[in-house]
Formats: sequence, structure tokens, C-alpha cells
Amino acid sequence: MFRAFLRTPSGVIGLAVIGLLVVVMIVAPILWSAPATDVNVAAGGAGPSAAHWLGTDQLGRDILLRVLVATRFTIVLALIAAGIGALLGVLTGSTAALLPRRARSVALRAIDAMLAFPGILVAIFIGTIIGPGATGATIGVAIAVSFSFARISSTLAMSAGGRDYVAAGRVLGIRPFRLLVRHVLPNIADTLVITTTVVIGTAVVDLSSLSFLGLGVQPPDFDWGQMLTEGVQVIYTQPWAAVGPAVAIAITAVAFGLTGEALARNMNPVLWTQSRHAAPRVSARQARRAAVVAAADSVADTSPDVVLDVRDLVVEFPGRDSSVRVLDGVSFQLRKGEFLGIVGESGSGKSLTALAIAQLVPFPGEVSGTVRLDGQDIGALSRRDREAMLGTDLAFVFQDPLSSLNPALRIRTQLTESIRYHRRVGRRSADETAVGRLGDVSIPAPDATLRRHPHELSGGMRQRVMIAKGLMKNPVLLFADEPTTALDVTIQSQIMALLESFNADDGMSLVFISHNLALVSENCARVLVMYAGRIVEDLTTEQLLAAPLHPYTTALLHASPDITAPRTRELTSIPGQVPDFAAMPPGCPYHPRCPLAVARCRVELPPLAERSDGRRVACWVANQDLGPVEEVTRDGSQAPAH
Repeated sequence: MFRAFLRTPSGVIGLAVIGLLVVVMIVAPILWSAPATDVNVAAGGAGPSAAHWLGTDQLGRDILLRVLVATRFTIVLALIAAGIGALLGVLTGSTAALLPRRARSVALRAIDAMLAFPGILVAIFIGTIIGPGATGATIGVAIAVSFSFARISSTLAMSAGGRDYVAAGRVLGIRPFRLLVRHVLPNIADTLVITTTVVIGTAVVDLSSLSFLGLGVQPPDFDWGQMLTEGVQVIYTQPWAAVGPAVAIAITAVAFGLTGEALARNMNPVLWTQSRHAAPRVSARQARRAAVVAAADSVADTSPDVVLDVRDLVVEFPGRDSSVRVLDGVSFQLRKGEFLGIVGESGSGKSLTALAIAQLVPFPGEVSGTVRLDGQDIGALSRRDREAMLGTDLAFVFQDPLSSLNPALRIRTQLTESIRYHRRVGRRSADETAVGRLGDVSIPAPDATLRRHPHELSGGMRQRVMIAKGLMKNPVLLFADEPTTALDVTIQSQIMALLESFNADDGMSLVFISHNLALVSENCARVLVMYAGRIVEDLTTEQLLAAPLHPYTTALLHASPDITAPRTRELTSIPGQVPDFAAMPPGCPYHPRCPLAVARCRVELPPLAERSDGRRVACWVANQDLGPVEEVTRDGSQAPAH
């Protein structure tokens, strides 16, 4: 986490400035307290010079030294105010989030009412009641900032409180306070941290403002705000007197803000466990494969029937010590009107393959390889042309409709925005198309549905809306990632029939991603079986059901539930688990779980070889009858024999 923080430029800059401020806080009062407070009226009002870089004030005191000495008092007061405000606000907001519904509503409205008052006015009010001085100013600023902490923490706590892991904790009987401390607060800590550091900078400004108004630090003590007040009083004759404290206030506020941003980012374990500057390891096999792909590109299949041509698709994410390859050399072709299924266990790379083709791999993933859609290399297109092609020729039905649909927009807007933007379709025509598509996916009262928001629909209806959204553009290629997961059997059958009709009548090519091997075998003409980020078998549905060759494909078939089997028969499972991409076993990734593994499987990665019946298999045992195995791609280009 610390190494990741140091690799964040804003964090390094902010931390360096804060470190310098800490040194000044320690050293300045010891070395320069006397010259910063000694009065020398004869030298008063002097301009900047070699002896006094920012000049002297009306009493002859060195302004720069006073700024340095005041650093400790100013920042300590800001830290105390921010700490008290954060403690009060987080406790108030989190407690409000855990209250019963009616009490929670009253508490949140009270917090909102307090937020309606400007924070500086609240601080002035509290400071006036307590009285001028550092104590009143600090308490006033603390109470003023606590309201924003309360609102932020209550919102975040309610958001995290609705997650499944919190519900699971309630089921286990975990008490509310422990749920808050162990399950809710750690998941909102990054936002609270950046809020706290920003508030520290704000507290510096607010405390200085109170001192400027005469309610803050009182003589003989002094802080940046009091110095700024004195400087402003003579700004027309001695403008440099206000420059020092003003610059100090601004730099401190920015430094805490930058540090908070970096710290919040690196408190997220998903982010700080990734190394952005990991050096990728390039093996001899990978270098050879790149050469093979480059040679294959020169003899690319230009057949008009090929809608999608994927060659050596690789996706890597930064790891702690090196890049982690999560998709390794995926190559296949999809022809017009073809219905292709992709199957495999969770984590095998099915969804990531589709995301990589659609240029949707999340940061900081890096994609390499070649993807041709309708004969055009997507990677070679300009950004504008690529967005236009992907926005019209390709559609994506995501697995989770709740996170894929925008909760702030009506269904009408989300269905029609793509065709109105890319196809230049009028509003009325777009609405008519949307109503038709909602009717196609069996949504009752489609006109009324257009006026609703996603939260007003059930999970199954949201899934059908996602499918309708994918069909709005009449795409050339549709990726459907578990599109029937949230649907009952009847609707599932209707959706699959609808997809088949688009596939057959309009010639739309379709890639269907699913764990349901039975559903895939019923609807798809061809199947890709993936394991550990690689295609291990590419075969037709008939070959899948009759005689799969790869042991993993066979294991998947045996693990599929059979409702016709006797109730006494135990369900079959695949022993072991999908390997960790950061610690991939040598040789074939499946060999630790494979009952047919031989010595060669443990040391050498099998290539995806094409057989005489057209299928491709990556298995030394299955391909041992081929003799010296050659890695063969779909267009016929060959790699050197192994």
C-alpha cells in the first residue's frame, strides 16, 4: 500500500509539502521565536531585502519568520478542528443510518437543515457564543465541518448497508455496532479519508478567516489568519505583508487535498494491490506467437462472411511484481449469422474476452492482439471512427442489469439515446422502435415502461430491458453475457427464441456467454470452451454432445445437472479450482485437475491445434495421434512444430 502511494504523483507532491510543513512546525518555534516576536519600531514597515525576505510589519518583526513560526499553531488548530468534526460527523451520520426508518428520516432531514447554513456562519455563531480566542474558533469550525461529515457518512453507510455482505452479517447475528465498525466503515474509509484531508485544508482557511474577523487567535499568540488581517490593513502601502500568510494558507490547503486524494485511492485494496509500473515478462513462446500473428495478418481472411476475426487477443493487468496475463492468445473467427457459445467456469475469461473485443477492458488493463469487425481492424481506426463502428455494428447485453442501467434516467432515454445519436433518428421514431423492442422481449405495457426508472422494474424486467437495448440498433454482432440469468424458464425460452429469430432472419451474429451448458448446446451451433484465459476446445455442438476431446470439456458435461437422472445419484463436480492467474502452474493450466495428465502436460503448454474434423483442441493427450503438433489458426497460418 505504501509503495503504491509513493507511485502516485499527487501523493508524493502532497506528502513532500506536508513533510516540509512538519519540519517547519518543529524547527521554526525553536530557532526563530525571538526574532519573530521582538519589536523594533525603527525597522517597521520595511520592504523585502536580503535581511528580511518578505519585509517587516509595522512593529519591525520579520514577516517570513512570523509565517514560519505560526505554522505550528495554525496547523495544530486545523488538525484538532478537523479531527473533532470528523469524529462528531461520522458518529452522527453512521448512527442516523442505523436508526429505524422514521427516525432515520427525521435525523437526515435535521442534518440537511444544518447543511443549509454556510459553515463559516456556523463557526462565527459558535465562536461568538464561546468568546474570541483559539478555543472558540476551533470548536466553531469543528461543529461547522461535522455536518458535512454527517451527511457524507450517512449516505455512504446506507449505501454500504444495503450490500449483500452486510445482510449476511445480520443473518449471522452480528450486532449493529460491530457491523458498522467491521463491515461498513472499512468500505467507506477511502471517501472519508479524502473528505478529512480536504477538511483540514478548509479548517486552515476557516480558522484564518475567524482570526481575520477578530474571533480567532488573539495576541500575543498569532496564526496565519491574524497575520493576514494585519497585512490586509496595510495592503495598499505594504502589499508584501499579506503575501506570506496568504501563500502559506493556499499551499497547505492544496497539499492536504492532494495527499488525501492519493491516500484515499490507495486505501482501496483493489487498487493498491496493483502495481502500475510492473514490467511485463515476455517469454520466448510469446515472442514466437507474436511473430506468427504478424505473419498471419499479412494473409488475413478477407471473406465477406467473416464478421469477427480475433487473433492472439491478450489482456494483462499490473500485478505486484510483474504483469498478470488474464487472457492469453485467444483466436477465433465468427461468420455472418453464426450463433457461437462460450462456456467455462467463473474466472475462465469468457466475459473478459467479450469486453476486450468491445474495447471495454477496465483500467489499468492492457489489451494487445488484433480484432477485426466487418473486415476493419478496430485498433487501427481513429477514436471517432472506432466509437462510431462499435456504437452501430456491435451491441452488448451485460450480465448485471442493475449496475448497467443508469438509475437517474428513464428507460426511454436509455433505450433511444444510441440510435438517436448514431442513426440520427427522430424522437418519435426512436420511441416507436423502443416500444417494439420492449414488446419483442415480452414486457407488458411497453409505453408505460418507457416512462419508468430502472428501480421501478423487477430484476427480470431490467434484464429484458437490457436485451431490448442491445437489439435497438439492429447490430451486426451481439454479445449476450448471461442474458437469461435473472429470468424464469418461460421468459428464458422466449428470449432465446427471440435471439434465434434475429440470428436467423436478420443474419445477426451472436456470441452467447453462459455457465448453462445445456442452454448453450440447445441454441448454439458452435462452442468455445475456455479455461484459465485460454481457449482449450473449439467445436460444433454436435461434437460437444457426441465426443468432446479435451478432459475439461468432458468434465463440464458431466458436471451439468441431469433432471432425468435418479435422485440417488450424486451431483458431479470438477475437483480443484481455477488457477490463480498470478501463480499459473507450469505446462497446461488444467493439469493439476486433469485425470489424464501426463508428464509433458506438467512442463509444456499445449497449443490450440486444428484437427481434420475442423475442431481445435489444446491438449497433449487428445492430440497425441497427430504426431508433431502444430499451432494452427483459423485462417490456416501455422506456427513451428513442437
